[in-house]
Amino acid sequence: MALLFLGSASTVIAGQYLEGSPDDGLTATISRGEPNLIRIEGRKIRRIQGVEGEFQVNPDKETGVAYLKPVTDKPMISLFVADDAGRHWKLNLKIEDIPAETVVIRDRSRLRQEAVANAADDPRNTAIRRVLLALSRDAEPEDMVARDRLEIVPLWNEARFVLVRTLDGSLLGEKYQLTNVSKARMVIDERELYRRGVLAVMIETLELEPGEATQVFVVLEGRDG
Repeated sequence: MALLFLGSASTVIAGQYLEGSPDDGLTATISRGEPNLIRIEGRKIRRIQGVEGEFQVNPDKETGVAYLKPVTDKPMISLFVADDAGRHWKLNLKIEDIPAETVVIRDRSRLRQEAVANAADDPRNTAIRRVLLALSRDAEPEDMVARDRLEIVPLWNEARFVLVRTLDGSLLGEKYQLTNVSKARMVIDERELYRRGVLAVMIETLELEPGEATQVFVVLEGRDG
């Protein structure tokens, strides 16, 4: 499950995530036989460099992620991942016979900044989490009005995005169902769902195979916000 607080920039991402700085050697485990998703939180990958012939890379320029598949019999490979801020992250990747993995790199300095921001804005985030929880449980808080909806909302050609429920109060909540209607795997970046007034986005599943669906929860400023 992925949760993005757009107001305070606090992000929690499901997967195998590595916290550190470009000076660190970060270690993760990846699949030998399947493509593995590599992602840098809040940044886009520009290139991946390592020993030629040890891996294959398929970049997604639109979302800034990359799919990496080992093509060596070695139990471990090392490589450098460059992001759009000009930083280079060193990865030590253990190779095992496991299903495809998602590896997310998180900047330790950014996490410290987020912790300060969250501490200063705790009541606000508590209110946002309360709405997200109500949306995920189909609950109706006493100070909010719930309405069932069934409205198709234009999003991407590859997706069907349906508004199924709303909550109306001091904050607004929206629950959607997002379905991958394409013939390819879809990787969702919660930032793509940002629009004016949005405070937080929570997505149950960030990767969808063709025909698969996930729930999306959005919290917005209230009508007087």
